Amino acid sequence: MELIEAQTWAVIHIGLILLVTTALMACVYVLVDSSNPTPALGLFAVYFMAALLGWIAFTLQQVADIPMPLDVASVAAIINSYILFLAVGQRSGHGAGRIVLGAITLSACLSAFFLDKPGMFIVQTACAGLLFGCTGVLAAIRGWQRNNAGDGMLAVATLIMVFGVPTSLYYLLTRQQPDTAQAIAFGTHSITYVLVGFAFLTSVLVDYQKNLSHLTTEDPLTQLLNRRGLESTLQVTLAHAARQQLTTSAIMLDIDGIREINSNFGPETGDQVIRAISRQLQYLSRASDVVARVGGDDFLLVLPQTPLDAARTLAERIRASIADTPLAVAGQQLPVTVSLGVASVTGEADSRSSYEADRGLRETRRQQCRLGGIQADPPQDRHRPSLIARARSLDFRAFPAGDPEARRSARP
Repeated sequence: MELIEAQTWAVIHIGLILLVTTALMACVYVLVDSSNPTPALGLFAVYFMAALLGWIAFTLQQVADIPMPLDVASVAAIINSYILFLAVGQRSGHGAGRIVLGAITLSACLSAFFLDKPGMFIVQTACAGLLFGCTGVLAAIRGWQRNNAGDGMLAVATLIMVFGVPTSLYYLLTRQQPDTAQAIAFGTHSITYVLVGFAFLTSVLVDYQKNLSHLTTEDPLTQLLNRRGLESTLQVTLAHAARQQLTTSAIMLDIDGIREINSNFGPETGDQVIRAISRQLQYLSRASDVVARVGGDDFLLVLPQTPLDAARTLAERIRASIADTPLAVAGQQLPVTVSLGVASVTGEADSRSSYEADRGLRETRRQQCRLGGIQADPPQDRHRPSLIARARSLDFRAFPAGDPEARRSARP
């Protein structure tokens, strides 16, 4: 009767493990086929499959009369623990400790040739506890850095193993109860395996959700905010400025001759120019400033709590920095210039007219100055976000870059 019950529980357990592993591998297959597969996906797939084989070997050892010269289940558990450490380490971007823990894993596996089953049980539980503890540290670091609940769940799952290992060894070495110790180790491994699988899927789903959010709010070429991200980011800032009657300034930037650059040097060169200018804008702006790409060659900087003179000074710095940094293309230096417009408003900006900005743009383009007005949209384009409409409606100041008086007036 006892043998029948043991066989029944073994079949139920291996069936549940097979069901969980099949579900996990189906998810892994879908993720591999995606356009942006998650890091360490292959190692996690190897971990799930190797764990299933280890559970099969353990079941055969317990209920079948099959002689095995080695404790295959213990060796498989040690190897699986190390594979999980490698997978989490690759996913978190931390590779420290792989060689040392790999040497410990190899030594623990080779000890199966020299130790009996109780001795191998001690080595296996101790090694698994060490590897799972290191895995939990890496998962906790990634969960904290990426704000990922799945990695936090993985760290909690490893804690079950960390606390289960000394409990199992306590019942084996102190109380001399090997059956209880093995039952604790068995339950600890089972629960940890299931939780690791669900934690991995949760972590992947959280990352994919964040990637989708970034795709809708970030420009893929420059990693700056796009129009939608600009609106979402500045809702609180503009509302605060309106309540407190604070001064908000805006700088609109347009790349000169981007169409000619694309025609003469190719669109890849044009993309390089756009990326280089985006890096310059990020470098020269403050942490509180908002930088966005709002068109093909249009950039918008919103400067909270910044007066007009300070914004004009920053615009001149941006113009000079870009002009002094030519782009290297095919061994040649390609000069790049930009046109900028500066505007400022105190409180809410929606009530102003865009007439001055449009007139300033025409004047700037006619004079072909490098530092000019905020670029207006074509009349048929009515889908600019409201922030750009605010920038277009602000008080306009235009001055030629070559005019010494204007250059002096741009500085406070």
